[in-house]
This record gives sequence, structure tokens and C-alpha cells, in this order.
Amino acid sequence: MQTFRRMHSKRISLFFLASVVMWGAGPSCTTPNNEYCDPVAINTPCSNLDEPDLTMGGGSVDLANASNDLTGFSGDMAQSDGQVSMPIDPGLAGPYKTATTTVKIAVKGGQSEVTIIGPSDDGRTITDRGGPFPTVVLSPGFTVAPSYFTNYGQRLASWGILTALHKVPNEFDHAQYRDNISDLLTWLVTPMGADGMFVRGKVDANKLGVVGHSLGGKASILAAAGDKRVKALMGIDPVDQRTPAARDEIKKISLPMGVPMLFLGEVVSKNGGMPCAPAADNYEMLFRAAPTPITAITLVGAAHNDFLDVCGFACTFCPGSTAPQMRTNQLSVKYVAAYFLYALRGDVRALPFIDGAELQKDILAGYVTKASR
Repeated sequence: MQTFRRMHSKRISLFFLASVVMWGAGPSCTTPNNEYCDPVAINTPCSNLDEPDLTMGGGSVDLANASNDLTGFSGDMAQSDGQVSMPIDPGLAGPYKTATTTVKIAVKGGQSEVTIIGPSDDGRTITDRGGPFPTVVLSPGFTVAPSYFTNYGQRLASWGILTALHKVPNEFDHAQYRDNISDLLTWLVTPMGADGMFVRGKVDANKLGVVGHSLGGKASILAAAGDKRVKALMGIDPVDQRTPAARDEIKKISLPMGVPMLFLGEVVSKNGGMPCAPAADNYEMLFRAAPTPITAITLVGAAHNDFLDVCGFACTFCPGSTAPQMRTNQLSVKYVAAYFLYALRGDVRALPFIDGAELQKDILAGYVTKASR
């Protein structure tokens, strides 16, 4: 599929369906999961493939070694920030209000529309209190609007992590998508024009992270491999289709000592006739290809697009979920906040939510499994 051309209406519909399913274009839904879905959802039968699941072994996979490896980095950072005693819960909003603006910036290939959400005292402007702030670029999947990840941006900003959600000019060109992430990081560090006033002086250039869903997860991996400014990387069910291949580039990533990569994923959407996250290209494959340390948290019963904030028209795609979509989204938002609190702010109090007692609660509840190496 190189580009859209004139077709009969039936062929257009088939092409659109194939594109959405292959690239994860919107929130998912499935008829077996009546907790949140519409009965018009497509229910594609799944087949068992011979790819190993990260869910094998249930909650018995031990992350103790990864936890030990991380202690030195987090402890040093926590001492410098004075974060040692008061408990936190990244599953809830943090101490800041949030302020949001939307800007358009010049990037390779055109313009990128960017929604910036930052920590605030008044709900209108980004505060100076506690700044400059660690900053994360969040990249959506193919055809997905950044607004579908507002929960993530709001949660991160409430904990003092400025977040930029963006829409790139050309999602078919994955190398350009990668470059657009770096373009945005550059603009955030040195914002230009009147629009730059909102973030000028608010971004800590030494604490930059990237996270993305589906194609956005792949692009985030590519960006982290080529941009040494990136100090933390998360993938939310990343899918590695088309070139350049993230499975080759991921080996080049070198995060600060003790900072792991973290993947969130699911195994429902790797099966079927037209899977949204094919087994040969899904997060399990990227997990195996990545350098250590790396952790993967699998959302049990979730489908590819259940990580999004809402389930709209596109909930008819990527079926098969048996977990409540809202729970999947809430868990994912919590893990994203915990990871960047730990990896960028150096707050050791967030570590148990991605590797420790708090994550174990979710494992015992049957919500997730984990693997690390």
C-alpha cells in the first residue's frame, strides 16, 4: 500500500479497513467484552501461532534482578531531588494542576501540530515552581489523533513532567516520523516564535524521554536509537512493520546506566487473519531484540487499541479484548507516569509500580504479567 488512489467505494473501504487493522488506527472493541463495547464490533477468530508469549508463566516471572540493577541510578537522583519519604501513587493525579496549549511547528516534511501539557499552578500557564521540567514526547499510532492520549499527558504533567503530543505530516514515511520526533525535541529545548513563549525556559534539556503507541512506539524506538538526547524510552504495544526496521535500530540504544526500556503490550492482537500487531512484528519480538535492561508488562486480555483513552468509531477494529478497556487505559497511564517519574525525575518511590510490590498487586489481581532481562 503506497498511497491512496481513486478506487471504487468498495475497494476504498477494504483498503481503509486493512490500513487501520495493520497500523492500529483507533480504539478497539469486541463483542465478547460487553463491559465497554458496541455490538457492531467485528469479531475476527484468532489462531494460535508458534510465537512465544511474554505472558507464559503468569505472574511468576521474577524482576528482582532488574530491580537490583536500577537501584544505583534511582537512589542518586532521589537524593539530589530530596524525594525520600512521602508515598506517591502515579495511578492518581499528582500535586500540580495542568495547563494545555496547541501549537504548529516546522518539522521535516511540513508542519506538526503539537499539544503541550505542562505542570501549572493556575491552570493557564506552565509554572516555574519545580522547573525546568523533565519532558516527554508522546507519539500516536497510524491515523490516531493525539487527543486519544490526553489522559497520559495530563497525568504526566500533574507529576511535574511536561508532555508534548504531536501529529506528524507524513505517517507513511517512518524515517521522517523518527526525524520529526527529534525535530520536536529540538523545538521544545529551544522554542522559536510567539508559540514558544508557553514552554520557553520550562524544559530540562538533560531529561528528555519518548513514548509511543503502535507505529508511534516504533518511531520512538527509532528516535531513541539516533538521538542521544533521549534518556528514557517506553513503547505502548509497538509494531515494527515497514522500513527502517526498529528491531535493527533498537540495539543501538544506550540509556543512562540502570535506566531500563519499558514496553507495555498485549497478545490478543497478534493473531487472526489480519492482526493489528502481528506476532512477527510485535512488542515481544522487540523485547527479544532489545539490549538490557528491559522490562515488559503485558496487559492480560487487552487488544491493541485498548490503551487509548476512548473507544469511538474505530472500536470495530482490533477485536478480541476480554479485559475492560477503561482498566487497560488506567493501568497503562499509571505505568507510563511511574516509569518517567523514575527514569527522568529519579523518584525511587515510583519504582514499585513498574518493578516491585505495587506492580505485584496488579499481577496477583490477574491484570498483568511481567518479564525482564
